Amino acid sequence: MRMPSTLRPLAVLLCLCLAGCKHVPTEKEITGAQIHYDLGIQAQQAGDVQSAYKEFQAAEELDPGFAEAYNASGVLLHLAFKRPEEAIAQYKRALEIRPTFSEVKTNLANVYLDQARYDEAIALYQDALNDMLYATPYIAQANLGWALYKRGDTKRDDVKKGIESIKSAVTINPKFCLGYKNLGLIYDEQGNTPDACKSFTRYRESCPEVADAYYREGVCLAKQGDNAGAKRAFAGCQTKNPSLSLKEDCGRLLEHLQ
Repeated sequence: MRMPSTLRPLAVLLCLCLAGCKHVPTEKEITGAQIHYDLGIQAQQAGDVQSAYKEFQAAEELDPGFAEAYNASGVLLHLAFKRPEEAIAQYKRALEIRPTFSEVKTNLANVYLDQARYDEAIALYQDALNDMLYATPYIAQANLGWALYKRGDTKRDDVKKGIESIKSAVTINPKFCLGYKNLGLIYDEQGNTPDACKSFTRYRESCPEVADAYYREGVCLAKQGDNAGAKRAFAGCQTKNPSLSLKEDCGRLLEHLQ
Protein backbone atom coordinates (compact mmCIF):
# COMPACT_ATOMS: atom_id res chain seq x y z
CA MET A 1 0.00 0.00 0.00
CA ARG A 2 1.39 3.43 -0.96
CA MET A 3 1.92 6.05 1.74
CA PRO A 4 -0.71 8.84 1.72
CA SER A 5 0.74 12.06 0.32
CA THR A 6 -0.08 13.93 3.54
CA LEU A 7 2.27 11.65 5.50
CA ARG A 8 5.24 11.77 3.14
CA PRO A 9 6.72 15.04 4.52
CA LEU A 10 6.68 13.52 8.00
CA ALA A 11 8.42 10.42 6.73
CA VAL A 12 11.08 12.52 5.01
CA LEU A 13 11.62 14.55 8.20
CA LEU A 14 11.95 11.36 10.25
CA CYS A 15 14.46 9.99 7.78
CA LEU A 16 16.53 13.17 7.93
CA CYS A 17 16.56 13.00 11.72
CA LEU A 18 17.80 9.42 11.63
CA ALA A 19 21.38 10.08 10.45
CA GLY A 20 20.27 11.82 7.27
CA CYS A 21 19.08 8.56 5.64
CA LYS A 22 22.74 7.52 5.33
CA HIS A 23 23.29 4.03 4.02
CA VAL A 24 24.62 1.69 6.67
CA PRO A 25 26.91 -0.84 4.97
CA THR A 26 26.01 -4.48 5.32
CA GLU A 27 28.45 -7.06 6.60
CA LYS A 28 28.96 -8.19 3.02
CA GLU A 29 29.81 -4.63 1.92
CA ILE A 30 32.21 -4.16 4.82
CA THR A 31 33.97 -7.40 3.89
CA GLY A 32 34.09 -6.33 0.25
CA ALA A 33 35.55 -2.98 1.19
CA GLN A 34 38.31 -4.69 3.15
CA ILE A 35 39.09 -6.91 0.16
CA HIS A 36 39.35 -3.89 -2.16
CA TYR A 37 41.53 -2.09 0.39
CA ASP A 38 43.89 -5.08 0.67
CA LEU A 39 44.09 -5.33 -3.11
CA GLY A 40 44.89 -1.61 -3.22
CA ILE A 41 47.74 -2.03 -0.77
CA GLN A 42 49.14 -4.90 -2.84
CA ALA A 43 48.92 -2.86 -6.03
CA GLN A 44 50.57 0.11 -4.33
CA GLN A 45 53.44 -2.06 -3.11
CA ALA A 46 53.84 -3.36 -6.67
CA GLY A 47 54.08 0.21 -7.97
CA ASP A 48 50.72 0.18 -9.77
CA VAL A 49 49.31 3.38 -8.25
CA GLN A 50 46.41 3.71 -10.71
CA SER A 51 45.03 0.28 -9.80
CA ALA A 52 45.66 0.96 -6.13
CA TYR A 53 43.66 4.18 -6.27
CA LYS A 54 40.75 2.44 -8.01
CA GLU A 55 40.68 -0.22 -5.30
CA PHE A 56 40.70 2.38 -2.52
CA GLN A 57 37.84 4.23 -4.23
CA ALA A 58 35.87 0.99 -4.44
CA ALA A 59 36.45 0.41 -0.73
CA GLU A 60 35.17 3.90 0.07
CA GLU A 61 32.03 3.37 -2.01
CA LEU A 62 31.20 0.09 -0.28
CA ASP A 63 31.98 1.36 3.22
CA PRO A 64 31.87 5.19 3.52
CA GLY A 65 33.08 4.88 7.11
CA PHE A 66 36.34 3.14 6.18
CA ALA A 67 38.88 5.72 7.40
CA GLU A 68 41.92 3.70 6.29
CA ALA A 69 40.72 3.80 2.67
CA TYR A 70 40.48 7.61 2.68
CA ASN A 71 43.94 7.80 4.24
CA ALA A 72 45.39 5.49 1.60
CA SER A 73 43.75 7.50 -1.20
CA GLY A 74 45.17 10.67 0.32
CA VAL A 75 48.70 9.30 0.29
CA LEU A 76 48.44 8.49 -3.42
CA LEU A 77 46.85 11.82 -4.29
CA HIS A 78 49.60 13.67 -2.45
CA LEU A 79 52.71 11.71 -3.35
CA ALA A 80 51.91 9.85 -6.57
CA PHE A 81 49.43 12.09 -8.38
CA LYS A 82 50.61 15.46 -6.97
CA ARG A 83 47.07 16.65 -6.22
CA PRO A 84 47.46 18.11 -2.72
CA GLU A 85 44.04 19.73 -2.37
CA GLU A 86 42.29 16.46 -3.15
CA ALA A 87 44.60 14.69 -0.71
CA ILE A 88 43.67 17.21 1.98
CA ALA A 89 39.97 16.50 1.38
CA GLN A 90 40.56 12.75 1.77
CA TYR A 91 42.52 13.19 4.98
CA LYS A 92 39.89 15.50 6.44
CA ARG A 93 37.21 12.95 5.63
CA ALA A 94 39.22 10.26 7.41
CA LEU A 95 39.53 12.50 10.47
CA GLU A 96 35.78 13.17 10.46
CA ILE A 97 35.30 9.43 10.73
CA ARG A 98 38.07 8.89 13.27
CA PRO A 99 39.28 12.10 14.94
CA THR A 100 42.04 10.27 16.82
CA PHE A 101 43.67 8.80 13.67
CA SER A 102 47.23 10.06 14.27
CA GLU A 103 48.68 8.63 11.07
CA VAL A 104 46.20 10.75 9.11
CA LYS A 105 47.11 13.85 11.14
CA THR A 106 50.75 13.30 10.22
CA ASN A 107 49.92 12.73 6.55
CA LEU A 108 47.77 15.87 6.43
CA ALA A 109 50.58 17.79 8.10
CA ASN A 110 52.95 16.52 5.40
CA VAL A 111 50.80 18.16 2.73
CA TYR A 112 50.77 21.42 4.67
CA LEU A 113 54.55 21.15 5.07
CA ASP A 114 54.95 20.87 1.29
CA GLN A 115 52.72 23.94 0.92
CA ALA A 116 54.83 25.93 3.43
CA ARG A 117 51.83 26.10 5.80
CA TYR A 118 54.20 25.54 8.69
CA ASP A 119 52.01 26.58 11.61
CA GLU A 120 49.22 24.22 10.55
CA ALA A 121 51.68 21.38 9.97
CA ILE A 122 53.39 21.90 13.33
CA ALA A 123 50.09 21.86 15.21
CA LEU A 124 49.09 18.55 13.60
CA TYR A 125 52.47 16.92 14.24
CA GLN A 126 52.31 17.95 17.87
CA ASP A 127 48.78 16.62 18.15
CA ALA A 128 49.86 13.26 16.70
CA LEU A 129 52.79 13.09 19.11
CA ASN A 130 50.40 13.43 22.05
CA ASP A 131 48.92 10.06 21.09
CA MET A 132 50.65 7.43 23.22
CA LEU A 133 49.36 4.69 20.88
CA TYR A 134 50.74 6.20 17.66
CA ALA A 135 52.82 3.41 16.13
CA THR A 136 55.36 5.52 14.20
CA PRO A 137 55.95 8.69 16.25
CA TYR A 138 59.45 9.16 14.81
CA ILE A 139 57.88 10.20 11.48
CA ALA A 140 55.90 13.02 13.08
CA GLN A 141 58.86 13.90 15.30
CA ALA A 142 61.26 14.24 12.37
CA ASN A 143 58.80 16.12 10.17
CA LEU A 144 57.97 18.41 13.08
CA GLY A 145 61.66 19.23 13.28
CA TRP A 146 61.86 19.98 9.57
CA ALA A 147 58.76 22.19 9.75
CA LEU A 148 60.22 24.11 12.69
CA TYR A 149 63.47 24.59 10.79
CA LYS A 150 61.73 25.74 7.62
CA ARG A 151 59.55 28.16 9.59
CA GLY A 152 62.79 29.56 10.98
CA ASP A 153 61.32 31.92 13.57
CA THR A 154 64.36 33.09 15.54
CA LYS A 155 62.15 34.56 18.26
CA ARG A 156 60.93 31.06 19.01
CA ASP A 157 64.36 29.49 18.39
CA ASP A 158 62.85 27.26 15.71
CA VAL A 159 66.15 26.10 14.20
CA LYS A 160 67.48 24.74 17.49
CA LYS A 161 64.12 23.14 18.32
CA GLY A 162 63.96 21.65 14.84
CA ILE A 163 67.37 20.00 15.16
CA GLU A 164 66.51 18.63 18.59
CA SER A 165 63.22 17.24 17.29
CA ILE A 166 64.93 15.39 14.44
CA LYS A 167 67.58 14.07 16.84
CA SER A 168 64.77 12.71 18.99
CA ALA A 169 63.32 10.95 15.94
CA VAL A 170 66.54 9.10 15.11
CA THR A 171 66.95 8.23 18.77
CA ILE A 172 63.52 6.57 18.67
CA ASN A 173 64.37 4.85 15.38
CA PRO A 174 68.14 4.70 14.69
CA LYS A 175 67.43 3.37 11.18
CA PHE A 176 65.25 6.32 10.14
CA CYS A 177 67.13 7.49 7.05
CA LEU A 178 65.14 10.65 6.39
CA GLY A 179 66.00 11.96 9.84
CA TYR A 180 69.75 11.71 9.20
CA LYS A 181 69.35 13.20 5.72
CA ASN A 182 67.45 16.20 7.04
CA LEU A 183 69.96 16.72 9.85
CA GLY A 184 72.72 16.73 7.24
CA LEU A 185 70.86 19.26 5.10
CA ILE A 186 70.29 21.57 8.08
CA TYR A 187 73.89 21.38 9.28
CA ASP A 188 75.14 21.97 5.74
CA GLU A 189 72.91 25.02 5.28
CA GLN A 190 74.10 26.29 8.66
CA GLY A 191 77.75 25.96 7.57
CA ASN A 192 78.47 23.12 10.01
CA THR A 193 80.28 20.81 7.59
CA PRO A 194 81.68 18.29 10.13
CA ASP A 195 78.25 17.54 11.62
CA ALA A 196 76.70 17.54 8.15
CA CYS A 197 79.15 14.87 7.00
CA LYS A 198 78.54 12.78 10.12
CA SER A 199 74.80 12.93 9.49
CA PHE A 200 75.14 12.01 5.81
CA THR A 201 77.38 9.10 6.78
CA ARG A 202 74.68 7.87 9.17
CA TYR A 203 72.19 8.33 6.32
CA ARG A 204 74.32 6.09 4.11
CA GLU A 205 74.88 3.51 6.87
CA SER A 206 71.15 3.34 7.64
CA CYS A 207 70.12 3.13 3.97
CA PRO A 208 73.02 1.33 2.26
CA GLU A 209 71.03 0.75 -0.94
CA VAL A 210 70.05 4.40 -1.49
CA ALA A 211 72.29 6.08 -4.07
CA ASP A 212 71.37 9.57 -2.86
CA ALA A 213 72.95 8.79 0.52
CA TYR A 214 76.32 8.07 -1.11
CA TYR A 215 76.05 11.17 -3.27
CA ARG A 216 75.35 13.50 -0.35
CA GLU A 217 78.08 11.93 1.76
CA GLY A 218 80.53 12.28 -1.13
CA VAL A 219 79.75 15.95 -1.75
CA CYS A 220 80.13 16.71 1.96
CA LEU A 221 83.40 14.79 2.32
CA ALA A 222 84.82 16.55 -0.74
CA LYS A 223 83.87 19.89 0.80
CA GLN A 224 85.66 18.81 3.97
CA GLY A 225 88.78 17.91 1.99
CA ASP A 226 88.47 14.13 2.38
CA ASN A 227 89.01 13.21 -1.26
CA ALA A 228 89.59 9.52 -0.58
CA GLY A 229 86.31 9.23 1.31
CA ALA A 230 84.50 11.23 -1.35
CA LYS A 231 85.79 8.91 -4.08
CA ARG A 232 84.51 5.86 -2.22
CA ALA A 233 81.13 7.50 -1.77
CA PHE A 234 80.77 8.52 -5.44
CA ALA A 235 81.86 5.06 -6.58
CA GLY A 236 79.28 3.54 -4.26
CA CYS A 237 76.63 5.86 -5.65
CA GLN A 238 77.15 4.44 -9.13
CA THR A 239 76.57 0.86 -7.95
CA LYS A 240 73.27 1.50 -6.11
CA ASN A 241 70.88 1.82 -9.04
CA PRO A 242 70.72 5.63 -9.11
CA SER A 243 68.63 7.65 -11.51
CA LEU A 244 70.40 8.49 -14.75
CA SER A 245 71.02 12.11 -13.74
CA LEU A 246 72.37 11.11 -10.32
CA LYS A 247 74.59 8.45 -11.86
CA GLU A 248 76.00 11.05 -14.24
CA ASP A 249 76.57 13.49 -11.37
CA CYS A 250 78.39 10.88 -9.29
CA GLY A 251 80.51 9.84 -12.27
CA ARG A 252 81.40 13.42 -13.09
CA LEU A 253 82.39 14.21 -9.50
CA LEU A 254 84.36 10.98 -9.19
CA GLU A 255 86.26 11.79 -12.39
CA HIS A 256 86.93 15.31 -11.10
CA LEU A 257 88.60 13.87 -7.99
CA GLN A 258 90.88 11.47 -9.92
